[in-house]
Amino acid sequence: MARAAGLRLLNFAGAGGLNRAENRPALVTQMREQITELAAEKIEQLIVFSGNRENQSPAIGIANCTDALKEVAGDAERAGVVLTLEVFNTIDHPDYDADHGDYGFAVARGVSSPAVKVLYDLYHMHRMGEDIVSTVIANLEYVGHLHVAASPSRGFPEPASLPDYAKAVRSIHGAGYRGAWGMEFLPGESDKGETLDRAARLFRGYLS
Repeated sequence: MARAAGLRLLNFAGAGGLNRAENRPALVTQMREQITELAAEKIEQLIVFSGNRENQSPAIGIANCTDALKEVAGDAERAGVVLTLEVFNTIDHPDYDADHGDYGFAVARGVSSPAVKVLYDLYHMHRMGEDIVSTVIANLEYVGHLHVAASPSRGFPEPASLPDYAKAVRSIHGAGYRGAWGMEFLPGESDKGETLDRAARLFRGYLS
């Protein structure tokens, strides 16, 4: 149905819990199966998740995520699929381990593969107090995808809302980012198709 509507199938949500060593064997198997499936369906990215911290040191979580993704990076490269580790805020997702850009980028650098990048959610990281524009630009080679919503409401990214998406789009695009801007806001009671179209026109207009 998505392809019939002319939509590009960009990503698929996959494995969670990569930060725990005991999860690795099962998750590596799962990711390999999903990589094969996504390649066959011509879906470009597999989103993966750290899992919750549960009193474990973030440094250990980073090491475990890195080790797990190293095991499947070669499979992803050969299949033409990119694994993107998503970062969340801990207000909406209490105890989530990958709660800052530095966590995700440390994993991507540690794996050192073109098939492992970060899904940097601008809404989530704005809520965590990050300077989202400078963080993305400083780590641009490791950014695989961006998510968008107003903060803190997670509503439509109005021009007057936070973060300043006009500045973000112009600065990040100007630095060389050519990936997608995933509209992950909550549309409320408005018509979802019209709202999505309005958001697309708004963001494209920032570059005109």
